[in-house]
Order: sequence, then C-alpha cells, then structure tokens
Amino acid sequence: MANRAPKQWCLTKVETVNSYENWRQNLLYTLSLDPNFLPYLEEGATWGKKTRANPHRNFVDDGDDVPEANRKTRAQKPNERPEDLFQRLMAFTEDNLLKTELAITHNGQEIQEDEELTPTMENFIVLTWLTLIHPDLPRLVKQRYGTELRSRTLATLKPEISQALDSLLEELRTTEDARAMRTQFSSEKKSSSPQAHKSCPLCKATGRPSNHYLSKCLYLPQSDKRYLAKARQIIGTDDNHCSDEEEGISFSKDVSIGRVQIRQSPYIDAFLAHHSVRIIIDSGATGNMIRSDIANNLRASVTPSSQYAHQADGLSPLHVSGETRLTFNHDGQELTFEGLVVDNLDTPILAGIPFMEANDITVRPARQEIRIGDKCAFRYGSKAQEGHHSIRLTQVLRAPVSHTTTLWPGEYIEVKLPDDMTSPDEYNTYSLEPTSYQSPTTNWPPPSFVDSVAGKIRIANLSNEPRTIKRNQHLCLVRPTFSPDALPNEITTPVPKLNLKYSKHPTSHSAAVNLDPDNTLSPEMKAQFMKTLDTYSEMFNPTFKGYSGASGPLKAVVNMGQVKPPQRKGRLPQYNKQLLSTLQDKFDELEACGVFAKPEIAKVNVEYVNPSFLVKKPSGGFRLVTAFADVGRYSKPQPSLMPDVDSTLRQIAQWKYIAITDLTQAFYQIPLAKESMKYCGVVTPFRGVRVYARSAMGMPGSETILEELTCRVLGDLVQEGVVAKLADDLYCGGSTPEDLLNNFTRTLHALQRNGLNLSASKTVIAPRETTILGWIWREGTLRASPHRIAALATCQPPSTVTGLRSFIGAFKVLGRVLKGCSQIISPLDTATAGKDSKDKIQWTDDLHSHFEKAQKVSHPVRQLLSHKLQTSYG
Repeated sequence: MANRAPKQWCLTKVETVNSYENWRQNLLYTLSLDPNFLPYLEEGATWGKKTRANPHRNFVDDGDDVPEANRKTRAQKPNERPEDLFQRLMAFTEDNLLKTELAITHNGQEIQEDEELTPTMENFIVLTWLTLIHPDLPRLVKQRYGTELRSRTLATLKPEISQALDSLLEELRTTEDARAMRTQFSSEKKSSSPQAHKSCPLCKATGRPSNHYLSKCLYLPQSDKRYLAKARQIIGTDDNHCSDEEEGISFSKDVSIGRVQIRQSPYIDAFLAHHSVRIIIDSGATGNMIRSDIANNLRASVTPSSQYAHQADGLSPLHVSGETRLTFNHDGQELTFEGLVVDNLDTPILAGIPFMEANDITVRPARQEIRIGDKCAFRYGSKAQEGHHSIRLTQVLRAPVSHTTTLWPGEYIEVKLPDDMTSPDEYNTYSLEPTSYQSPTTNWPPPSFVDSVAGKIRIANLSNEPRTIKRNQHLCLVRPTFSPDALPNEITTPVPKLNLKYSKHPTSHSAAVNLDPDNTLSPEMKAQFMKTLDTYSEMFNPTFKGYSGASGPLKAVVNMGQVKPPQRKGRLPQYNKQLLSTLQDKFDELEACGVFAKPEIAKVNVEYVNPSFLVKKPSGGFRLVTAFADVGRYSKPQPSLMPDVDSTLRQIAQWKYIAITDLTQAFYQIPLAKESMKYCGVVTPFRGVRVYARSAMGMPGSETILEELTCRVLGDLVQEGVVAKLADDLYCGGSTPEDLLNNFTRTLHALQRNGLNLSASKTVIAPRETTILGWIWREGTLRASPHRIAALATCQPPSTVTGLRSFIGAFKVLGRVLKGCSQIISPLDTATAGKDSKDKIQWTDDLHSHFEKAQKVSHPVRQLLSHKLQTSYG
C-alpha cells in the first residue's frame, strides 16, 4: 500500500515553529501530487506583484469565469485577533475598489483604469484598525512613534505596532485603572446661607398675612416691583436664597488661607544581606517598585517584564526594565517584595498594597506606627527632639558568638547596639572604626558609616580572606554621627588645647632607613649602601610634592556610571572636642601638602561628600582615612592587569638578597583629574568642605592608577627581574650584595626622575628574614606563615558555596609547599561545581571527612617549614 500524506489541516491562531513547518511541508507535498500545481512548486518559480499592468502576477488566466460572491460581510467576530481584523479590513477595501467593468461613474466621469490601493488609503485602513481595537490607541501610537512618523507612513509602521500591540493595550488598561481610582470632586457647592422663610415686611407691619415675598405682595406698587426685578437680575440671586429682610447681609465666611500640612511617608528600615535599605510604604500604590540602580547595588536578579507603570497622575509613564523578587528582614521578620524595576523612580524602594497584603502590614499615621502581623510594631518618622545636652558615647562592639567562628568572604555578622546608644540622624547612622590601624589588607572592619535596623547593624566580610572571630572578641569601635554645622553641646570637662608637636627630621632624611639589620653585609658594602642613601636622601623626605609627570600625564579618575549616588548631608563621627581638633589638624596638614583643596580654588562644585575618620596607628598617633564606599558602588570598574601574589612570589624566591621599601603615602602622590574631584568631597569639623586634589586609598580607580604609574616608572626593571611590586610595596633583589646595590640604585634613580618619594621608616635593606604577603622569606627560601595555616586549620565548615570556594582558594595557595594538594582538595571542588555562589552546601559525612582531611594536612606543613623548605620556582 502506497504511503499517503495526511489530510491537510487548518492552521490555528496559536502555532509553534515546528507545527507551522509541518503544516507547510505537508501542503507542499500534497500540492506536488497534483500536476496542475506542480509547475508553481518548481525551484525558481516566483509570484509577481499584483498591479494595474500585471493583474495576474505574471501568470496566464486560463480558468473559467467564476461568479463573484455578492454581499460579502466584514463584521468583526467575537475573540477575533487584531491581525485577523486587519486582514478583513484590507480584503474588504480591496474588494470595493473601483473597476472599469463595473460601469460606475465618479463625479460624472467614467472610470478609465482600475483603482489601486494608495498609501493614503493604507494609512486610513491602519487608523481604522487601531480605532476599532481601542478608541485611545491612535493617540498612544502617536506618542510612542512620533519620531518615526516624521519620516515614515503609518502603514509602514504597522508591523512594528502589531508586535508591540499587547504592551500598548496593557498601558491603556493601566491608565484607565488609574483614572477610575481618582477621587471625583463635584464642582457644585452648597449654599452656606441659612434657608430663608417667606415673609413680607409691609403686610407683617399692618397685620395682614405675610407668608409671601415682598416682590409678590399685592399692595406693592408696580414701579417698585420692576425695580426689585432689575436689582435681582444684577446681583444674580432669587427669592429662594435671600429674603428682603436679609438684603445687604452676607452669610459667606471670611476667606482664609491656611498652611498645607505635610507629613513624612511611613517607611520600614530593613536588611537585605548586609545592605540596609529604606522601604517607603504607599497605601495608594497598586504595585511595588524599586529603582534600577538600587536593584543593581543589591545584586538583585532582574527578569524581563512586559508590564507598564505610570506615576500617580495616570499619564506620566515610568520606564520599566524588568521585575525582581527580594526578601528583606526587619527585626527577624521576613518581608517578601515582588516588584517592577524602574529606571526613573523618585523613591529608591516603593511598596504598595501588594507588599502590605503579602506581609500583613498596617499603618497608623496618627501614632506614626507600623505593625507587621501581630508580633512586630514600631514607630517611624523623625525622632523627638533631645535635650540641649547630649553625651558623646563610644562603645566597643564585641563578637556575639558563643564559640570561635569563621566569617567567610561575602558573609556578615549581626551585632546588637547598646540600648543607651542613640543616633540623632534620621537614618540611624553610626560610624565603625577598627580598634587600631595596621594596613588596608589586615584592617577589618574598615572605617565606614552603617545604618542600623531595629537597633542592629550588620558587618560584612568584603575581603578575599576568611576572618576568624573569637568569643567576645573586640570587633570595632562604634560611635553616633553628627552634622558639623550643628555641633551638639556635651557634658564634659574643659579640654586643653591640643598642641601637636612634630619631630624635627634629621639633616639626612635617609638616616631612618634600616640598613643591614642582621649584619649580613661586609663593612665595605655597607659603606657603599650608605653613600647611595645619602645621594638619594631627598627621596626619603616625608614632605612630598607628588608625581612630576616625567613618564606621562597620568591622573587618577573616578569612572562614575550613569546613575549618581544619592545626596546626603555631610556627617562626621561624634568625637570629643580633642579628637575633632586632631581630625581638623590632619585635614590642615594634608591641605598644606596639596592633598586637599578648597572647592572654589579647584573650581569644582562638590556633588558628594564622603565620611572621614581618625584611626589609631600601632606606633602611636592617628591616621586620616576616608571611606569611599558609596561612591564606589556607583562607579564603573576600570580595566587593568593587576599583579598576582603567585607571580610576585616566583620573582622574589629567586633572590638571595633583598631590599624592601614603600612609597610614602603612595596614593597621595598621584594627582586627581578635575572632573572627578566633585565626587571626592569631604567635610571637615570646623573649616567647611574640601575636595581631594590627589588620589587616596580606597578611592575608586586608585589601585588601577597606582599600578599604571609603577608600570610606567619601573616596568623595565620588573621585566629584567630585579624589581617586584605589589600596590605600593616595592621589592628589589639580587643574587649577591653587589647585584642588590646596583639594582637598588637603579630603582632609586627611576623613582627620583618621576618625583616619587619613599618611606624611610619602612625601608629595610639586606635583612636575613622578612614576611612578604603572608610568606616568610629567608635567604632565598620561602615558607608559609603559621598565621595563614592556623586560620585554615581551625576554621569552621562554610555554609555557602562562596565560603567553600574561598577555603579552596586559600588552601591551593599551600600547593607551593604541599604535595598532592590537588588530590586532597578535588572532592571539595566537585561539591561546588556548577552551583550558584549563594547556594547552601549540603554537608554529608563523606564531604565532612574530606574537609577535615584538608585541615589536618596543614599540620605536617607547619612542621616541615621549620626546616627551611625550599620552594622550587622556574
């Protein structure tokens, strides 16, 4: 039995690509079986366009005459698709075009040629089609496609309009809903006059019946009646509103203009991971929305959305870029948020009725109270005015853990603030400072401002290293913040004026260099080093002028994105008077060095101010630190190739002798581009606003420009293998003391040519042993630092994929001195493969055993390292 094709079926309104292709192939096969259709299916056969000159599309009409169907109807059917309606309109119009064979005259003239569909008629068909779909659709299309309609016809835009038709109709439905929700006010005003009773004064005085108006009195002369009628026409009143006894009396109240009351919208402060956010509650909003820059900062997952949103007027559209789902936390209560991501939203996060219903939130504006369910209730709004005295309170935060805990990168710890600590700031902003300042890498938590939620703050580990937190460990200092323009009074004893004494530098600035601390150099070689240091003594001057530009016009740039950080009033930690004076002295000292400048002198308008702190140095005194965290979240990263620890160690491991030095306040030696200064403002305690004129540690792009500068200055020496660099730390080495002297002299010459200064106190020449990047270098050998190994051997199993990957990365560093490292860590690598960073780790007994095995392996490493384990490089 021969195979037969299935009977040709009809296409439905909803088809997929595969179903349409099956329908098409079956139709072609069925037609190919008919010899009458076969010529038209040959390859290369084309259909011409139907015109007046070519009515049969390049084919010959050899068929019999078929009678035309009369009285065709084009009524729109229920549930008919817009595209079907358009095709009906087009067919109806084409069927009713004038033809010569109809013998119909137009304006008394016979039709000489068949009528064709003109562009104007096509535009009219599209306009009719839009009107039939929705009466307001033509107006919306005009608004949306106004620019395109200047150069293209409406009929040309019809395919684009068809694709966007669903979104256009949704926008119209949203507008109608907004209009329906508006309160309708009646323009009619009720009369404030009391209802008048009919009474005639003439009849009342004579004792006659007086239950009528004076104008209707039978005893009133006609002349007086006409006069009253004219008077009433002028004043526009009638007898129903005013009696004759009340003429000249006004019942309208005096017009008074009162001040319009404005109240703060209710809000909820909440956490999302370690970020604190403020959610504005709007009971009149029909949806939830979040601004796109806030969603990006929170690293929210945004999915495409076809929904549209308008402002409260129902007309101004909001640009929706997607939708997201987030889970906030307020005092242990989880708040589910599902909303649209909007680009041009005035409020960072707006929560409407869906948010209130999903989380059972009620608002009592009279008491400024918000209630979440039946368990949580709190007040919002500005705090009550405090007394004229306030006590500055500094607290040491302790770790709220019952046992030693490992805080992996990306994780956070939640700490409850003391009950007696309050912040006068409406955002409950506090300053966090480390107990002492050692270095940017070991400093945790870094100086920053944080906002509290329900009396709690969250401190995140944003570094690349795990942090071990012990029970009752001192984490940091916490202080309230204040605005410098309104210093609060304080109850304290008079503080004597702080006199800062600066030590006089010796004649030779290089005298503080630590030369040959372990007596490994001969006296002759040591003398040559001292001579070289005297020659370049000015390079160790603590008063620096900055980069001279000899290697190119390099400047630091803060590469801001399209969205700017939100404006906030400048604030400072609530120091006592002595520390405020010390902070001001630090600003003045750096301003004298050219690090800071007055905005009017720099000719910039400050757009954002960053908080500054005083941090104690281990050696005594204070260091000024500025936190650029907010600006950094809104800036774009700058592409660069940063040196890694592995390549630096490979270079250093080849040297038998080494010199270690450090650029004096390296970032302060690099000028800052003028267009970036407006984002790098600071507020001083007593002398107003200043701007950074130089780069600074933590400033966005500072590490990139420092790396670029050191590559320009020392690139040739790094290529030769005589210098290694990492940030502002410089390492110079050689196989012999002579090589070290020659290479160190060349390094000093390159730096002096570019006007860069070194720190004499941090320069050590020819030590026997030193610690470099967590590794101990000793006369050409490297061994891991016990502190690095101890952190891995005692840490707790991480709970997230991010934490486990951090452990794996830190453990692989030991691969330089540990055999079989890849085999030991392979099962843990497999457990994280293909998983998202936020996923939880499912700890099985087998996975626990591999984790403990990796920790135990580190103990023999510490024993072997005491025997100067040689690391093989190269």
